[in-house]
Amino acid sequence: MPSRPILNFSAIAFLLASTALAAHADEMKTIGQVTAVIAEATTATRPGELADGRPGNTAFPYVGALKAIATVGEVDAETGHALTGYPDGHAAWLANEETVRVVYQSESYATMSSETYGWEMQSGVTFTGSHIHAIDYDRAGLADLLASDAPAASVVKGSEHLFNRIYNVFGDEVLPRSRGGRWGNQTLANGTLIDFADSRQLSNGDFFFQSFCGAYYEPVGKYGDGVGFADDIWLTAEEWKIQRMFDRSYDAGETTSSIIDANWTMGLASVVVDIDTRTAYTVPAMGQTGYEKILPINPQHPDYVVLVLAGYNHDLEPAPLKIYIGRKGLKADGTPIAADAPARDRFLARNGLLHGKIYGMAVANETYPSLGIDKIDTSAKMMDAYITNPEAPGAFDVAFVPTSYQWGGWDKPVAVAQTEMALWQRAEEQPEGHTYFVGDSKTEHPAVDPDLTRTRWVQNLTNKGGMLAIELANLADELAAADGALPAMVSGSVIRMLGAYDGALSLEVAEAGLKHGGEATHATWEDGRAQMVAPDGLQWIKASDADVLIVDEDSGNEYGERKFALVIDPDTMQLTEQGKGYFLAMAGGKLNPRAEAGVSALGGAFSRATSSEFSGSWDVTALLARKEDGSFYRMEEIVGTGEQEILQSIPLKDHILIGVVQHRGESGGQVAAVEADQGGQIFLFKLALPEAAFETAMK
Repeated sequence: MPSRPILNFSAIAFLLASTALAAHADEMKTIGQVTAVIAEATTATRPGELADGRPGNTAFPYVGALKAIATVGEVDAETGHALTGYPDGHAAWLANEETVRVVYQSESYATMSSETYGWEMQSGVTFTGSHIHAIDYDRAGLADLLASDAPAASVVKGSEHLFNRIYNVFGDEVLPRSRGGRWGNQTLANGTLIDFADSRQLSNGDFFFQSFCGAYYEPVGKYGDGVGFADDIWLTAEEWKIQRMFDRSYDAGETTSSIIDANWTMGLASVVVDIDTRTAYTVPAMGQTGYEKILPINPQHPDYVVLVLAGYNHDLEPAPLKIYIGRKGLKADGTPIAADAPARDRFLARNGLLHGKIYGMAVANETYPSLGIDKIDTSAKMMDAYITNPEAPGAFDVAFVPTSYQWGGWDKPVAVAQTEMALWQRAEEQPEGHTYFVGDSKTEHPAVDPDLTRTRWVQNLTNKGGMLAIELANLADELAAADGALPAMVSGSVIRMLGAYDGALSLEVAEAGLKHGGEATHATWEDGRAQMVAPDGLQWIKASDADVLIVDEDSGNEYGERKFALVIDPDTMQLTEQGKGYFLAMAGGKLNPRAEAGVSALGGAFSRATSSEFSGSWDVTALLARKEDGSFYRMEEIVGTGEQEILQSIPLKDHILIGVVQHRGESGGQVAAVEADQGGQIFLFKLALPEAAFETAMK
């Protein structure tokens, strides 16, 4: 790979506002050219670990290998389009037999952060804020990358955005503002487009995608022929309420009388991307309140889809954990979709995304005292009280029940305040004999059980730092009994995997994980508490010899955020080694010596000392593993249930994973020049957990 790759100068000039910088476009780092990793094994102390453009300490004790494959701010060598940040939700699949497509989305906030460059759709409308990038890698080269000295740039084929058409909450393809286009986060239910505050006006787009956070890729037929989605789908959502964008009191001379209430906009988009047609649709049936992550789980029935909806209820708390149940083949009103219906509706209907309801987790009233909750109060965070109580029981039964609200169709738009958002606490909405088990809505990532026979997932309770396992064991019978209708309720069971209290979890760090100054390690959190703190990213990896949860914290840890592994027993849903996990890596922290030295992995990109965040993992083993004869698995072997079957046949040490790290401390230099917002990196890695963890897991 040449040190100064040839770029398409006309394309890169489109991105660069500075003519002085454009003159040095040939010095821009292209995708995969950065080899220094942002992740660290322990505190950097040696001079070489404190040098700009080089990594810190990378002697990871429980990571077999870790290598950067893309860094925010790098540009496509052909088009000049830059990778934006923060990197968050991500996945990968085969674009063809020779190409692995890695997709990630940037969690960006437009003028609440730094605007990204405009992303233009076929209609001519442009969006700033979050982007969704697709990077193509040579399959053979990527499979061998961890064992080679070559940079990832040597196997990059190109990049583009995941979609080029987008439909809004009214069901309309979004057009430029000048042609009457609308986007829901700044539009009222009557269609009126409302302006942001003067200090928040957009410069790089007609509209903006607000904080695409956790994402999920779900292929057709993942659970068997006809079960699950009918198309290959990417799921995402805008995450946070954006009241600050409208608050006119931020402007001198204005009064609070001009504040616009964001609850009366259409809220935040839940988005599904039809990967084949590169078209994104807003799906109001799944809600308008903003989610961290939308996660499909096994519906156990060919006529339904079931999705976990994690966070945030448009900042109205408390609220219960939620799922969506949708009936395939029906319009919003529950009647069959016509063969000549618009392509938009045919796609959404065959995937169960027009006719459905949002169900909240409820507990039988007589069960509450056994959970340590003497007073049932939907204005109190009862779930938080449970998860922080060391004496509370480890298991209980639940029911998922909808409120009285259901989306009525494109011709019946309602503001987010008129949806289920405000109903969870109301007395008249409580299910018979039950009460919604409400708590803090900052729940961040769920992780689905890769076992294709189960409908089970793990949920982070981020605000307090706990973890629950939830299973819908009777779902197949309950959906069959619904006889084509949406069920009145579905039953479930909950197991507390980790409580949110000191002593619940400490990490093995081996010789790594030193906090700055060397006086303590990341075996515990920065203040010495032995527990998870603000768990965010979460992925369940199922190998032939172990089930492992990979957890990423987002805690503001001054000594660096933690990424760690928990080996679990899938029968008991408890840690195989009680109270023990394995420290994998750290990043950032405002006291980080690399930040104090003003250095970055990209080189010249340091901006300020601040926190970082790992944000999820994705298993790409089936795409990169070779069979005994040295050949790759063919696409026809990976489709449907094939990928999961391959993953579960391979030992954990041979699994290859993709991770991302959000690293806003490296948002200057080239990152700022190409309007990429906040820094970060995408990386490949392997696990190298000790034999003791596996021996316990296999018993």
